[in-house]
Amino acid sequence: ALRMIDPRSLIYHLKASRFDAGIVLATAFSAVFISVEFCVLIGVFLSFLLAVPRAGRMLLTEFSISQGRKFAERLPEDERCKRIVMFGLEGELFFASASTLEAHFRTIEERMTDGTRVLLLRLKRVRNPDAVCMHLLAQFADRMSERGVAVLICGVRDDLYNAMLRTDFDMQAHEVFREQKVRFNSTKMAVRRAYELLGNDVCDPCTRLTMTEQAAHCSARQRV
Repeated sequence: ALRMIDPRSLIYHLKASRFDAGIVLATAFSAVFISVEFCVLIGVFLSFLLAVPRAGRMLLTEFSISQGRKFAERLPEDERCKRIVMFGLEGELFFASASTLEAHFRTIEERMTDGTRVLLLRLKRVRNPDAVCMHLLAQFADRMSERGVAVLICGVRDDLYNAMLRTDFDMQAHEVFREQKVRFNSTKMAVRRAYELLGNDVCDPCTRLTMTEQAAHCSARQRV
């Protein structure tokens, strides 16, 4: 039995990650105390069982809109807009990520204020949508609408758009901007639409941003 063990490979897997170490130890334990015949099957089963939660990880990123209505990941010192809230999701949009997705939606709702009028949700980096998460997304969008917040969903790729069609996602109540060949184009369209919805009802940071843009434009014309 000892000849079947490669010490160098064993040490490599034990040091690689806790996930690999756990699988190796579980497989070794089952080989000694259960049977050699079933240890490989047990190792494969545990790999699958532990891999599902890892695949279900989803990231939430808050964005801020700067001069020229460009967006970037929000830094702690960036001033928050009181009218437009913008977040992006990244990860697998299937049942394993449902609890994480619900937590992210709660985080977005907590970020909302009484003055929030538009939510921009960027979904370009979500993959493999299924019925569970599509239902959660639809419920969340409906809750935002009930609060009087317009929901603009941008970066929607073909697989997500088709899932929306199959699940009867309300695209009349919530505007959807499909991903374009030009990078970030759908997000820019959504940002432009958000300001159209606001009209003159902008917050102080947006007002200062507009004034800065106008001053820069006038200065450029004077130089010409």
